[in-house]
Amino acid sequence: MTIRRQYSLPNCTLILEGLSDATAAVGTQLDPRPLMTILVNAECHFAGHQQPISGGRDFFESLVLSVSNYAQEFLSQVHHPKLHGDKHPIVQLKQLPDKNLHRLIVLPTGETFSSSLDIGSGASAAVMEQKTPLQLDLTTVQLFDLVEAIDQFLADRRTLPDLEVVLAPVSRRYRQADQPITQRAAPAALGMTSLTLAAIAFFWIPIPEVRKPPQPQPNATETTSPNSEGQGQTSGTPPQASELEKVLTSAPEITDPTELDYLKRNLYRKLNQSWENRGLLDESLEYQVGVGKDGAVVGYKPVNKTPLEGAKQTPLPDLLYIPTTGSAATQEPIAQFRVVFTKGGILQISPWRLISGEPGLGPEITDKAVLQELNEQLYKQLSELWQGTPLSQKALIYRIGVTEDGAIADYEPINQPAWDYVKETPLEKNQLVKPEAAGIGSKETGLVPQKPLAQFRVVFRPNGVLEVSPFRGR
Repeated sequence: MTIRRQYSLPNCTLILEGLSDATAAVGTQLDPRPLMTILVNAECHFAGHQQPISGGRDFFESLVLSVSNYAQEFLSQVHHPKLHGDKHPIVQLKQLPDKNLHRLIVLPTGETFSSSLDIGSGASAAVMEQKTPLQLDLTTVQLFDLVEAIDQFLADRRTLPDLEVVLAPVSRRYRQADQPITQRAAPAALGMTSLTLAAIAFFWIPIPEVRKPPQPQPNATETTSPNSEGQGQTSGTPPQASELEKVLTSAPEITDPTELDYLKRNLYRKLNQSWENRGLLDESLEYQVGVGKDGAVVGYKPVNKTPLEGAKQTPLPDLLYIPTTGSAATQEPIAQFRVVFTKGGILQISPWRLISGEPGLGPEITDKAVLQELNEQLYKQLSELWQGTPLSQKALIYRIGVTEDGAIADYEPINQPAWDYVKETPLEKNQLVKPEAAGIGSKETGLVPQKPLAQFRVVFRPNGVLEVSPFRGR
């Protein structure tokens, strides 16, 4: 039986497919998943790039080592001449003149790897795939989402446990003049955990082991119950720390990957829009956050030595709802996330536990005639409102879900500029999004669409050009 493992970040998805050795140990009670010991195929998808990179064991080992080493070089600004040893790496990275772009190169090997180059069919196409290197230009955001996807893999001991990466601190003799870490790490956004970031950047201290998700600690803060809007309310008395502990440890847990993905995106959107004092933190603040089915924050508590009073520097207290009874709702299913407000002003959100399974988009409209009609309607609706924006130099790319009646019910930013400038688009500026049209947002149904949606890829270009196409192929 083929085993499939997926590590998903907003801008990068790493998919591993393999087998289990007949003599391999079975899953434990804590982690019943089968042990993947043989890698058949590794595939990596990046937001904004239709062409994935993929290959076998040699490709994946080179990817893990090259990306980890490049991240160390990039953050420390120190190049180690012996970093790759004498072996020529299959996967290579180099920084482009634009400091926010990094070229990922996959050299041809004896393995067959995917390529969407339109060069014909038959044997000639296969030969070209063997001889032509694959090249993708990644932004710093995409790069560090790839780093975190690899970090998640390394922390997953049920997948290729024999594959390890040992990163030695770069010798002091290669060190250049010091530069503030906030300047070196500023371009990095979602994806790189604060602990790994600091460990690689401060290359003169030992590299720490990949940490496993911490267990809930008793030093908890307030907890809340959600209202329909997911906003804070101060009419009641904040529950005690023991009640929060009960919420995070005893409440039924949401584990469906699709629902977790929707809740994670919603939480990022709310925190990202509400966090005003970015870059003013003296230290990174990390929290375990519980979220209800409707996206409301039902509780949070600091972890990894985050000070109790640190929450006042984050939007978390303002997003809490405190019921009039002052008690926490412990019977509602909740999703749990790790939220990090970094010292550099970067917001990081990841599931508290490893997700098993691939997230979807809910029920979809797939009829080609309906999709074509809705495609034309959506283009006409948006083109009348989109005049461009001088604030962004790059295109804003979204996934937009439309009901059979043509109502925009859901959207998802695909690249970082789309997150940053969403208020410049008609989606927010003209308030076009109507989640209720697809049954989204209630405490009973949650955030996953209840009605089928047609999914489209929409590109808002700064010069006013609009592009609309089906999200899944043509």
